[in-house]
Amino acid sequence: MGRKVRKTLNIDAAKLKRVQAYLGVDTETEAIDRALDAFDYERALGDLLGRAAPSFSGFASPVASRPRRQRKSP
Repeated sequence: MGRKVRKTLNIDAAKLKRVQAYLGVDTETEAIDRALDAFDYERALGDLLGRAAPSFSGFASPVASRPRRQRKSP
């Protein structure tokens, strides 16, 4: 487990509450931490599938494959 750090994030409050309720956790921090754990697990699973069978090498995470938003120039 990595070192804990304090962050300030702009997060959709309704989405965070839905995730918190779905996971059945008491705090928003725990909801975010669990969601990040799930994403990390999905990444590891994709890596494993790609190594186990070449036909799975094209597996694309529905979470990770979202296009990046372009940052606005100042």
